[in-house]
Amino acid sequence: MSKLVLGYWDLRGLTEPIRYLLHYADVDFEDKRYTVGPAPEFDTSEWTNEKNTLGLDFPNLPYIIEGDLKLSQSTAILRYLARKYKLVGETEEETIRLDLAEQQLVDVRTGLVKVAYSGSEYEKNREEYLKTLPEKLELLSKFLGDRKFILGDKLTYVDFLLYEVLDFHRLFEATSLNAYENLKSYLERFEALPAIEKYMKSGKFSRLPVFGPMASFGGKKE
Repeated sequence: MSKLVLGYWDLRGLTEPIRYLLHYADVDFEDKRYTVGPAPEFDTSEWTNEKNTLGLDFPNLPYIIEGDLKLSQSTAILRYLARKYKLVGETEEETIRLDLAEQQLVDVRTGLVKVAYSGSEYEKNREEYLKTLPEKLELLSKFLGDRKFILGDKLTYVDFLLYEVLDFHRLFEATSLNAYENLKSYLERFEALPAIEKYMKSGKFSRLPVFGPMASFGGKKE
């Protein structure tokens, strides 16, 4: 079988949870990263020149190509790989819990993305966002409770998303998680997973950039 290709921008964005999953499952894959040019043009032609040549039903980033399978949309990719590598719920109750957590995390992430890309309104929007952030984090903290992972001892694909959303906020405001010991412990547990620790210590992982170079937060490399 041909090697899986994962295509995305050279940043974390929507795709790092997919990278975590692939490394956790010990999948040999090509991490194809497209670059965005510097300001003010922010040239994306490296992607747009190739975009409509790949045979994707909905040409977009991220995408995966695995033999005859060509799939875009980050959530569809994450769910497909989760099913393939058995990182999903086993019962209806577990599946419902994962579905709920997944959608909540996507909503929280979307809120942060809107702030990051708000241009001249960034500082004002950042201040307003930080006022409402504790409520969002409190709900996540209560939902996780004293569980090791979202489903307890079993790691699932939504844990890759939860880690990413929490880490984004830790980068956004260093003190944002200080009041939530279980969320801080969760981050440490996730980072200590052998496959994840190996990936994060490799030259393949970079904590920044989180977003594209046009973002007011997280758009620059370390």
